[in-house]
Amino acid sequence: MMQFLRLVKNENMKLYKRKLLWVMVLILAASITLSLVITLKTADKHPKDWKHHLKTEIASKEAELADKKTPEDFKPEIKKEIKFDQYRINHNIPPMYSDTAVGFVNETLGYSGLITLFIIIIASSIVSQEYSWGTIKLVLMRPLKRWKVLLAKYVSVIFNALILFLLLMIVSFTVGMIVFGIDDMSSRFVFEEQDKLKDVSVFTHFLQYFGSKFVGLIMIAAFAFMLSTIFKNNALAIALSIIIQFAGSIISSLLSAFDKGFVKYIFFTNTDLYKYVEGSPPAKGMSLEFSIIVLIIYFVIFMGIAIVIFEKRDVTS
Repeated sequence: MMQFLRLVKNENMKLYKRKLLWVMVLILAASITLSLVITLKTADKHPKDWKHHLKTEIASKEAELADKKTPEDFKPEIKKEIKFDQYRINHNIPPMYSDTAVGFVNETLGYSGLITLFIIIIASSIVSQEYSWGTIKLVLMRPLKRWKVLLAKYVSVIFNALILFLLLMIVSFTVGMIVFGIDDMSSRFVFEEQDKLKDVSVFTHFLQYFGSKFVGLIMIAAFAFMLSTIFKNNALAIALSIIIQFAGSIISSLLSAFDKGFVKYIFFTNTDLYKYVEGSPPAKGMSLEFSIIVLIIYFVIFMGIAIVIFEKRDVTS
């Protein structure tokens, strides 16, 4: 076990010596800063009497619903907003305004997609770069089983993905507390799950969001990692990983819209587990348990292919 941990530590040191990882950290920090600037410039000061404000909003929206000029396509969304506002009033839950600490964190949750892109780049290059740099022979000269070397690289990728997620949440919350304070923070998050409104603590919400995204990221990293093992060309491995990831997600969404039965078995349809927390399953016949089983099967396939290829590949030439 200690030997494996040393391998992981060695892979981490390799990553930390690369400028790429630090550029990614700077981009993430710059994105959070940009969100802060936009919030300060565009967000109105949230009302102190939020209940009165919501009641006014409900009255305005009900008038909009009664107006014959309002397009029918807009009415379901207006009704949904009224339902959320009324729920907050009934349960004494203030909205999560963007000019509060937790509201600012909620605004920056979308940057988890940026982290996904970063991890795809790292995972799809961590093996192929060894071939491109000609260092793969040095890696395998040590009396270690190849699968252990490969697994250490993957664990290193996942470890740094976790670090980036924690960095996003901690920095966002710290900046939010410093700039906006903690006096007016909402302690509950209201969401809709299969047409029913529910609420959880804001920290439970953040853990659910980041936890589900992190599980999906583990799978996406495994896919990119497999491609990194298959292709010796570093640029090709990165390009294919990014293209297939985003193309696969778009195709899965389109097939779901057309209600194709087989779409629930597609890898990309199952990676966004947060849909089971807020929203509805991506396709009919899907559940959280189903998606987890499908992801486990794909994980075994991806890692199995990577290990078999890495074990058999001749690196002496």
